[in-house]
Amino acid sequence: MKKVYIAIAAFAFTAGLTAQTQDSLLRRQLELERDFNPTLLDADKINSLPALREPVVQKANTNYSSWAGRTTPPLEIALPRPAGIMTEIPYSLKKGYLSFHAGNYANMDGAFGYRLVDQTKHNLAFTFLHNSTNGDINYVQESDPAGNTAYIMDNLGKLAYRHEADALWLNMHLSYLHSLFNYYGNTFGHERYFDNESQRLGVLNAHLGLQSKESDRLNYSGSIDFRNFSTKFGYAKDGEPIRGNQLNAMAGFNKPFRDFNTKVGVDGSLFTTFYQGNFDNYFLINASPYIRFGGLNRSARLGADVLFQDADKIRVRVVPNVKLHLGLTGRTSLYANIHGGFQNNTFLEMMDESRYFLPYSSVKPAFSIVDIDGGIKIGEANGFRIDLFGGFRKTDNAHFLIHHGQEVIGGDALGPFREVLSPVYGSLTHSHIGGVIQSNIWAPLDVSLRLKKNFYDVTDMTINGGLVADPKAYNKPGVEIDLRSSLEITQSLKFTLNYYYAGDRWSYYEGTEKEMDAINDLNLGAAYEITDAFSLNVRVNNILSQKYDIWYGHPAQGLNASGGFTFRF
Repeated sequence: MKKVYIAIAAFAFTAGLTAQTQDSLLRRQLELERDFNPTLLDADKINSLPALREPVVQKANTNYSSWAGRTTPPLEIALPRPAGIMTEIPYSLKKGYLSFHAGNYANMDGAFGYRLVDQTKHNLAFTFLHNSTNGDINYVQESDPAGNTAYIMDNLGKLAYRHEADALWLNMHLSYLHSLFNYYGNTFGHERYFDNESQRLGVLNAHLGLQSKESDRLNYSGSIDFRNFSTKFGYAKDGEPIRGNQLNAMAGFNKPFRDFNTKVGVDGSLFTTFYQGNFDNYFLINASPYIRFGGLNRSARLGADVLFQDADKIRVRVVPNVKLHLGLTGRTSLYANIHGGFQNNTFLEMMDESRYFLPYSSVKPAFSIVDIDGGIKIGEANGFRIDLFGGFRKTDNAHFLIHHGQEVIGGDALGPFREVLSPVYGSLTHSHIGGVIQSNIWAPLDVSLRLKKNFYDVTDMTINGGLVADPKAYNKPGVEIDLRSSLEITQSLKFTLNYYYAGDRWSYYEGTEKEMDAINDLNLGAAYEITDAFSLNVRVNNILSQKYDIWYGHPAQGLNASGGFTFRF
């Protein structure tokens, strides 16, 4: 196995080096900030010359964040006016953009992008994103001191290239993330262990991907994604930092028969890590054979994943991989997805879940024997789209992040108090029901409302060597409400309003379960276009000035406002 790791490492270094997605106080903002991709038709941030390109219909983004903090509403995206549909070029002819916003809590975010090459078959673009905050935040719990400074600064630079050849598409990008932050969690009167010293995370990422153009012969796709990462310190300030590499290689082949909608194929992937320090390396191979049937308003993908994993021990698993879609009418359909598999929980994945996670040992991989979701999408009523959904998942070794607090060395001996998060484990059964309704019956107004009710059952949870009698799914919301809307007053003036609610949240601290305040986050934004090249916008977040924790002991910002501009050139 060592020879396999060495071979993979050598292959990975020849592939080149991608930044991870951030979370924390700025996570929702970063999720909503769009990458500068010259192949997209973006009303304000993407600028390209007219070209005869085949339009690609993409599925609408229905990923909803599970927490609230600073947000950047999609202010620059305007709804098409009825008189302009099918008559206007839906993108700017300019090549670059620059935007910057600033507000209280020392919140700042900016973006710069420019297409260096913009040809029919060659596209080269550079983007740079900055997000930072350095403001004092009050704790929800009574504590002395009552608050602390939450400091974050993320800088992400990315160079992306896309080439269209006669028979395939080639995509490459190289990026680097430089992230600084402090562990600002509540110490409940104890001395700060990390003493607000800035932690650093650097991620150098390279990606190479190719995909053949669809044909009635053999089709193929493949990619190699390599990340090299390091931190300033690990478990202790004067201890060994976390360093390592992560490789994800994928390949797929399929052969149509009878028609393009019916095909047989196999997808494969290799995912591995190479850590330096007190971390167990991770290795996962996945082979996914399948057969796909399709028709005018129906499709079925029948397959399975054969998984070989080597982490703390070797495991071989087989799980279903099935996707079904059945059209009942032209606008109404049933869908179902049946899957399962491993959650790797590598260091970078845990830092993506929460940068305030304490990196002191490998987090156990979780395994879901089955993960089912499905529902019905209804579009018969003009101006309304409805999605009613539900799901069920059963997971072994599911992890839950709780406040680390006072360490227990052994017996009655206590270690230092650490103002960070650490995982506890349990067997989790999670089911949910919900629905989404979207409406644009009045063209200038677009509204989307999502409701979700979660049901959790946790067993076999142990904390500090003791079995928890009646554990809950810590830090996972029981009820979620997400409202998003945008209103175009004139062609130059737009408003957005977003509301997120997450209730029935619990955590665990000092041997007691703690009920957390509900997330109750209302945000309002406005954008005014002065010219086709320059616009101003403002936004106000947490208008209700609610106090709540993102994680127990880690509060979100209060009422905050910011303003800025966008310039296209």
